[in-house]
Amino acid sequence: MIIQIPIPNSIHVNRQFCTVLDESYLKHIDSFSLEVYHDSKKVKAGIDKDTQKQGNPETYYLNKVNKDKSYDHKINDDILLLYDDAGVNYAHFFFDFFGKCLYFKEVKKYYPNLKLGILEDFYSETGNSTFIKQWLELYFEKDVEIVVFKKDQRYKVKTLILPNSFYWFPEGYGDDFILEEIIKTVEKIPTIETKSKGCYISRQDTVKREWHNKRHLINELDLIESLQNELGYDIIELMDYDVIGKIQIFKSYDFIIQQSSASNVSLLFSNKKNTNIIISHPIMENWLNFKCQQFSQKSKTNLIALDGGGELIIDPNETLADKNNYPWKLSNIEGLIEVLKQIDKGEI
Repeated sequence: MIIQIPIPNSIHVNRQFCTVLDESYLKHIDSFSLEVYHDSKKVKAGIDKDTQKQGNPETYYLNKVNKDKSYDHKINDDILLLYDDAGVNYAHFFFDFFGKCLYFKEVKKYYPNLKLGILEDFYSETGNSTFIKQWLELYFEKDVEIVVFKKDQRYKVKTLILPNSFYWFPEGYGDDFILEEIIKTVEKIPTIETKSKGCYISRQDTVKREWHNKRHLINELDLIESLQNELGYDIIELMDYDVIGKIQIFKSYDFIIQQSSASNVSLLFSNKKNTNIIISHPIMENWLNFKCQQFSQKSKTNLIALDGGGELIIDPNETLADKNNYPWKLSNIEGLIEVLKQIDKGEI
């Protein structure tokens, strides 16, 4: 069964639906993957990303059959499953993953006792992805019961509801409803006093945790030293903070400097009292800055994008499938610091 669910201000009308399956079998395989079987056929609806993006209501992989009816646990509840294979990426979480939460109120009209289902590895108190649990608790304020699917366990679920992704980051349009819900949630958190009026969002936290891709700023430590010595700005590693702490940082500092990265979503945590400064990766400035402008307009924060100050580091012996992930370096840190001083003084 398909439930059509209208999403306000979304242009992807063909994607706005949930697929309802009765007596399904779900297994959390490993890391952030799962498999679902219904009527002995493997399910693609709400799971396969390409199928979701196309707005394709096709339910099954017809050539993948498993007649096993065994299970470790039986769930006699109606479950809206939250799942996206890229959900641990900060930006993709807030759009591809959290976006599916916005179906909940509408689906609850059909299933009054509806619960949320989530894989164990997406819902943890420890590790690199704790922000997922923290944000969901902040958004729902513990008014929603959550069922956690443990790894390597097979579940038989009475009613499994698979929401289709109505927005896929970083599409240019169609995410207004998500942005509004993020900003509404952030309003719950007060500002804090800060040590200085500006801070830099360091990416060294991802290096320490070995959770970074090849798109790193190779002379970031030189930039950090200059920011501390020349401007006296605080150096912030976001992974050291819970979600509330992250929101407070972006609401409280006058100036927040960061690179092009998934953390740019945090512009939605700021307001007209803050100025966000993006030091642009040479390739990402062509598309991510557009999203940053959208975020800043929605949250009414000030945005300055510093383009053209970096250069890619390309190894001719290595070909990357994603050209956005080339490492890079700042060509003139001294010149950049002078610009930042002018911004600090209100001259720009």
